[in-house]
Amino acid sequence: MNKVKNITSFALALLLAGSISITSKPAQAKALIYTTSITQLAACKNKLTGTNIVDYAKKFIGIPYKYGGYTTAGFDCSGFTMYVYNKFRVTLPRIASSQASKGTTVSKSSLKTGDLVFFGKPAYHVGIYVGSGKFIHSPKTGSSIKIMDLKYMPNYNTARRITSK
Repeated sequence: MNKVKNITSFALALLLAGSISITSKPAQAKALIYTTSITQLAACKNKLTGTNIVDYAKKFIGIPYKYGGYTTAGFDCSGFTMYVYNKFRVTLPRIASSQASKGTTVSKSSLKTGDLVFFGKPAYHVGIYVGSGKFIHSPKTGSSIKIMDLKYMPNYNTARRITSK
């Protein structure tokens, strides 16, 4: 078991250093196999899934609301959703009402993690559904990105599911 840990640690160090070379030594071949697994794991984190979207979005909890913001210096609601989805190579329009026309419509009873939820007609606010009746969003001036119950947010309009191309 120790040998496997050592090989895995060595493979990770090589991966991070960017200097992997292949020789005919069996230990190096095993390191290459483990490196492939590590690389595949990293690629899974960038795959467009609801769980990955929500996990990434949660990293920004506490970042302040900023009108017109779309960077980690501060986000408004649609800037936040645009930024999160961009990580997964999905380009969303800049404003909530335009984002509300993307993807496929989802009923409130069929929400899944990662779905965009919209409020107002036309949509003036957007967040990302995290599951269990909650969503993450950048709410308003003086606040910051947080998770909130959908039931406390007025004017629910619709939800959209965004899938890869």
